[in-house]
Amino acid sequence: MNNSFPTSTDYVPNSWVSAQRFREGFPSELGGKDGFDKWIISAMTISADDTYVKYNTTAKGLTRYEPIYRRYTDQLLVSQVEDGISYVEIRLGYSPARTVISEDGTRNLTNSEVLDITQAVIDGVKSRLQEQGRGNEFIGARIIYSATRSISVPEMVKQLDDCLELKSKYPELIAGFDMAGQEDPGHPLMFFAEALLDFRSKAEKRGLDIPFMFHAGETLDDGGEVDSNLYDAYLLGAKRIGHGFSLGKHPLLMQKYRENGIAVEVCPISNELLRLTRSANTHILPILLNNGVPVALSSDDPAVFQNPGLSFDFYQAMVASNITNILSLGKLARQSVEYSSLNKTAKDVALGLWDARWTEFIDEIVASN
Repeated sequence: MNNSFPTSTDYVPNSWVSAQRFREGFPSELGGKDGFDKWIISAMTISADDTYVKYNTTAKGLTRYEPIYRRYTDQLLVSQVEDGISYVEIRLGYSPARTVISEDGTRNLTNSEVLDITQAVIDGVKSRLQEQGRGNEFIGARIIYSATRSISVPEMVKQLDDCLELKSKYPELIAGFDMAGQEDPGHPLMFFAEALLDFRSKAEKRGLDIPFMFHAGETLDDGGEVDSNLYDAYLLGAKRIGHGFSLGKHPLLMQKYRENGIAVEVCPISNELLRLTRSANTHILPILLNNGVPVALSSDDPAVFQNPGLSFDFYQAMVASNITNILSLGKLARQSVEYSSLNKTAKDVALGLWDARWTEFIDEIVASN
């Protein structure tokens, strides 16, 4: 047994140290005894972070090559249409580490070039569907500019400024701003509060509408820094929240979300696969619905988790509660359009098309019985 602490100069590598001694000498900058307790528990359990990191490796780089990015985006949109989805808002990550490489491999494409490609793919899908007489099945797609929450404040400011410039150039394509990535190891929203408030002020001065659509509450944390993202998102004026899994622990906050029309993008399958919940029956969705919180379903990493479209998530929503029925599913689907970033004119058109397809769907069910 080695009596030296692992960080001391006389420690013999790969030798055993008393757990009690290790705990007592755990560095204060790592949390001291409490830090040791958290570390040892994390080392003995499988967390959402472990699951995400294990499976989000090769694929995330593969799609960052221009020819593959084109085909990937095209197939993404087509798969949504085939699943009955007529409009999508896609979180697209922007950072120096997530650039798209040109076809000849000589350079990284600018964010403007990536958006040009994205718009061309969207237009191409719409054109093909029009030629097939299926134009009403797909009204389009928009991009939610997603920065990475693990970066520094100066880096975030650059991302925010880039978002402003892209919104000015592509006003109909950029839908909003988010900070993607795992919440638990990343920075909380409050870490970037000053930069976000400054961004909102700049957008207002330039007459740009870039709503916040933050990832928040994708955690089992209760009352900690990560859990507080739900409060900070509300205070920052977010229009939508991604995940919101821990929202059910906060009755007053649920009331505020309901009163202010802040929709929660709920991801049943993702939450289950990342071990935030064990099954659909213990998911937070029924609690949000029963408290009148606006909800829309999202697939979240569908390529990684092999649940393309939304049919799988709608099924999970259906089996999560004995009182969930076809009317509940219809309400959830319609709310995804109601709380989209489309302007009023486009939203009215989208809702009209949705209502017509829903009526046709109900007629088919009635006729089959």
